[in-house]
Amino acid sequence: MVMKENRREIYLTALVLLALYLSLAENFIPKPFPWMKIGLSNIAVLIALEKFDSKLAIEVVLLRIFIQALMLGTLFTPGFIISLSAGGATTLFMVGLYKFRKYLSLLAISSLSAFLHNLIQLIVVYFLIFRNITLYSKSIMMFVWGFLAIGVVAGIITGFIGEKLNLRRGNKL
Repeated sequence: MVMKENRREIYLTALVLLALYLSLAENFIPKPFPWMKIGLSNIAVLIALEKFDSKLAIEVVLLRIFIQALMLGTLFTPGFIISLSAGGATTLFMVGLYKFRKYLSLLAISSLSAFLHNLIQLIVVYFLIFRNITLYSKSIMMFVWGFLAIGVVAGIITGFIGEKLNLRRGNKL
């Protein structure tokens, strides 16, 4: 039992480090907006779901968000709140979708989750910062739909990478 716990902790540490590294590496990829990311750290979550279990995937996301916030000095800032709420909810959604893995590809799971992630981010940003602004202008709606579309494209990229990793299934901790 102790050996199995040690292996689980090693895999958890490796996946959190992978997620942190991929999140950091994304800063070197050109983006249309400074805050926008592809979400490469979600590859670690896909690996945890595909290779291990949903509990490990949730732990990877939460640890990555908290450790990254500690490293960047952004703990309990609006950015942290946005990341935690969107990342947490999206991971739970991803776990729910993963129950239908027999029918859904990682690409589908990733793109649907990316759409939800961006939608939750927009909702949280609205309530944290912009709740006194009307949303009925054409430019705001163009931004919202563009942001959601970019999220889906990013999710497709992440899911494609996850599919190409060709992880072996059934080899649980």
